[in-house]
Amino acid sequence: MRRLALLLVLLLTAGCTGSPDTRGPFPAGSELVRTAATSFASVRSVHFAAGVNGVLPGFPLRQIEGDATLADGGHATGTIDVQSGDGHAKYPFDVHDGQDALPEAYRVGAFLGPHGGLKRLLDGVTDTRTEGRENVDGAPALRVAGTVPAAVAHSVLAQVDADLNVKVWVSDGGPRRFVRLWVQIPPPDDHLSPVMIELSLTEQA
Repeated sequence: MRRLALLLVLLLTAGCTGSPDTRGPFPAGSELVRTAATSFASVRSVHFAAGVNGVLPGFPLRQIEGDATLADGGHATGTIDVQSGDGHAKYPFDVHDGQDALPEAYRVGAFLGPHGGLKRLLDGVTDTRTEGRENVDGAPALRVAGTVPAAVAHSVLAQVDADLNVKVWVSDGGPRRFVRLWVQIPPPDDHLSPVMIELSLTEQA
């Protein structure tokens, strides 16, 4: 189960970094996300850190951090913290696409690259609006809010069958890079809380 949870994390996203500077004008959100998606398509390696706030059935991930690369057929290493019964457990991982017992949908190649899940997620963002400027990992970034339709979300994470509220952080200046993502998954009914997933992407190459 811990291996199945592993590269699910390469799908989604990162949290707020405080109140943004809302003094515009800012570039259009649609253009920022489009440019970031184009640049991310060529990324072949990345350091990632993610966390999940809430319980998503079939997705026991709490936290994960590591490095992923498309080199050598796809390889990822790091540590993962998953729900285990009433508690949680932390494990190291070191997996290779095609060599370990990972379903095709959860391999590095399914999330990185021009046809990966993260690129598809960015391509699917609609109703965009640039909310302001914040520092992300010590560098200025523009925060864009938007929506990801259920069909796109489901193609990236099978457990999701609803539209997602998202925030995408794109580096400000230089080549536009996709650096952070926050996703809110609606609860299955009104008696539960939404699930929030945060993902940070650094050391992209």
